[in-house]
Amino acid sequence: MIPRRALLLAPLATSALAQSWPTRNITLVVPFAAGGNVDTVARLAAAELTRRLGQSVVVENAPGAGGTIGTERVARAAPDGYTLLLGVESPFTISPFVTPGAVRYDPLRDFAPIGMLASLPLTLVGRPDLPANDLNSLLALARSRPEGLTFATSGTGTSLHLWGEIIARGAGIRLEHVPYRIAAQIPTDLIAGRLDLAVLTVTSTAPLLREGRIKGFANSSLRVIEGLPPLASLPAFQGVEMLAWQGLFAPARTDAAILRRLAAALDAMQEEPEFRQRLGQIGMTPWRRTPEEMAALLQAELARYREVVRAANIRAD
Repeated sequence: MIPRRALLLAPLATSALAQSWPTRNITLVVPFAAGGNVDTVARLAAAELTRRLGQSVVVENAPGAGGTIGTERVARAAPDGYTLLLGVESPFTISPFVTPGAVRYDPLRDFAPIGMLASLPLTLVGRPDLPANDLNSLLALARSRPEGLTFATSGTGTSLHLWGEIIARGAGIRLEHVPYRIAAQIPTDLIAGRLDLAVLTVTSTAPLLREGRIKGFANSSLRVIEGLPPLASLPAFQGVEMLAWQGLFAPARTDAAILRRLAAALDAMQEEPEFRQRLGQIGMTPWRRTPEEMAALLQAELARYREVVRAANIRAD
């Protein structure tokens, strides 16, 4: 049995630890390989946190299994503030349903949300010779074809895939999913006419849309995407905004004082014009959310995507 005096002193010891934190390097786990947008955001955040916390924040890439390997690593880490996660939507709100046996963490119970960093709209685009020029004519074309239209994404069970399924269900059309293991090949095949449609992030499609090499039909955000040809806002059509997002998480049971200090650092970071500009250069928008708002977002997305995965019978390849 633990002595009563030890139980009484434990909160004081934890508080003292939080006041002295950090005293050594902090590891920021990125559950994807180096070089992509998630990694870029993580390195921007790490540089800002290093400056604001007075200790080095070191990015460590832990890719594999659609981001679940690195995510699980942080779920199992000591809750001492020295291991953090650059979390994204798929391992948190989609993978638990697409690969239920392989996900060994609970998105709600095993993590402490700290704050959001950025969001990125998805875009529905088509081959240049597709006989449709706007969303309404695209839906009419799809309804006229019982065999449906093909749409490509970067993989089964991604947020891109689910958005395509949500579009199909909401519009009452048939879309045949074509998953790619090498996402960079999708625009090439789209331009060549080997695909009808693709769901890609705005970062991937913006240059091609500006040059008129592909057709744009819709985006998943409520906001207008500046610098692009007009795209219909599908949230108005679907009643739901769907974004790719990046947020900062700690293991559950991390001291509240440490979480507050990290949240304050994120808030200050998002006020920095240079940070916002750097995000804009890769097509991302700063997206401030409190820990409470993040928790509510996770709950809402888990409920939504559970139903989509069930209805579409989506299983990982």
